[in-house]
Amino acid sequence: MTAARPSAGAPADRGWVWYLAGGLVLVAASCALPAAGGTSGPRVALHLLVSGSAVMAVAVGRRRHGPVGSLPWWLFAAAQAISVLGDAILTDSRDGLGADGFPGIGDACHLARYPLLMAGLMILARRRGRPGGVAGVLDSLMMAVAGALVSWVYLVAPRLALDQPPLVSLASVAYPVGDLALFAASLRLFFDGGRRPPAFYLLAAHLAAVLAADARYVPRQLDGDYRVGGELDVLWLATALFLGAAALHPSMSRLEAGGTRPGSVLSVPRLLALTAAALVAPVVLAVQCVRGETSGLVVVAVASAAMFILIIFRMAGLVADQHRAAITDVLTGLHTRRHLEGELSAAVDRALRDGTRLGLFLVDVDHFKAINDRYGHLAGDGVLVEVAHRLQAATRPGDVLGRYGGEEFAVLVTNLRETDLATVGERLRRQVGSEPIRISTRTTTDHPTPPDGGPPSSASTGSGGLEGGGLAGSARSGPDGGGNADGVDTDESEVRGEQVIAVTVSVGAAAVPTHAADPFHLFGAADDALYAAKSAGRDRVAVSGRALPPAGDDQLAVSGASEAL
Repeated sequence: MTAARPSAGAPADRGWVWYLAGGLVLVAASCALPAAGGTSGPRVALHLLVSGSAVMAVAVGRRRHGPVGSLPWWLFAAAQAISVLGDAILTDSRDGLGADGFPGIGDACHLARYPLLMAGLMILARRRGRPGGVAGVLDSLMMAVAGALVSWVYLVAPRLALDQPPLVSLASVAYPVGDLALFAASLRLFFDGGRRPPAFYLLAAHLAAVLAADARYVPRQLDGDYRVGGELDVLWLATALFLGAAALHPSMSRLEAGGTRPGSVLSVPRLLALTAAALVAPVVLAVQCVRGETSGLVVVAVASAAMFILIIFRMAGLVADQHRAAITDVLTGLHTRRHLEGELSAAVDRALRDGTRLGLFLVDVDHFKAINDRYGHLAGDGVLVEVAHRLQAATRPGDVLGRYGGEEFAVLVTNLRETDLATVGERLRRQVGSEPIRISTRTTTDHPTPPDGGPPSSASTGSGGLEGGGLAGSARSGPDGGGNADGVDTDESEVRGEQVIAVTVSVGAAAVPTHAADPFHLFGAADDALYAAKSAGRDRVAVSGRALPPAGDDQLAVSGASEAL
């Protein structure tokens, strides 16, 4: 038996606040103490204590909040632990492998953090399961190009231009390159489109502090102005505190649950970030021109070209997304009426030009209003979605299927024979009514009466459904029959908030050039056929206004279709 976790707002859940407060007190105490040159100094001892506390905080947070996957957090903890080891080694400059102790074994430990942090970020982003698609990749590349340009012009190139030993040059370049790689790995996490609990932002603050501290550390080392216990340590300690607070925050267990954040595909913060990234190249070029430096102009030109290409691809993606949204029905995922009308006009022109036959099928869900009245609109939406799926299964790859409006669907079929209208229509009708639809409904014992004053469903009449839209099963009247007061059988599925509905459709069909010679009259002929099918009792196919009886299991109403044609 496992112990219950503290509820939200309980004192145990405020541990991350106390951790941050205590850490800030120790940081302030460290800054107030005089700088010490060795590992025995109180200032250095406090530094190592705060840095090492983040490793313990990860262990405590993992035990208390128990995220589904703990590997990323252990990688973050390992990166912090090796950083603490590097800080301890750096307190003695005599370990240096190069001039003035730089680079040294401590720097090797600090550089070893990068692959650990990047591995943790990549695993976390993959488990969140919301990579952001092509748009996320393009946005990440734009930000990475901007970061690479700044890193090269102001960090890497100046270090390479210095007259210094190869080992020192390698180490001074390794830090900005590692920071750039870490920055690129972070972008996938930030652009994944998943939900962002407080632990996400604390982890982001940890990464930002790491990048800021590293950017300042290398110049201080090359200038011979760095010492453990200096003011730069405030940034180092901030990295530890933010990591520890993220691990102790209760939301760390939800960090891997990606989900979907509300908002537009291109949110305002992301748009501002991409705008800033696009302006990096011209700003760098202006600064270099003011300073009279031309060494980095080629890199600026390459970065500008890359940014321009990425922006073009991003804009093309946005246009494609908008077009896709305009022609796609939000509920069913089928084409919209606007797209259908455009396809209908083009298809009619092709059929008349090529001498082929184009069929238009209008499919209407029988008694859909009664389904909404009895089970609610959410259940009605579920019926429409399932009907759309079944119609898709009954169409060919070249057919055009869409939701024409409400509970009405339309199918465009090319290259039809005269006898194919009834055959295709019957296939659509059978596919939808092949088996009942299971939907989730509101759990209730009261069945509201529809606004038209009719019965809540024809299931109460014992007809076995809403004339094809009611309960799949028999209806009993009275207590002796096992039903409720309305005479509707309340089975186990209804108690669970689940219902089985036998849904049928009526189909109206017309063709070009047999029944019309233009899109307007073609739709009118198909609409008249649909009206005839509904007037004849529903759950049947009508061709050009003449209703056909439902075909048996062993044959289709091909003869009736031939007569109608």
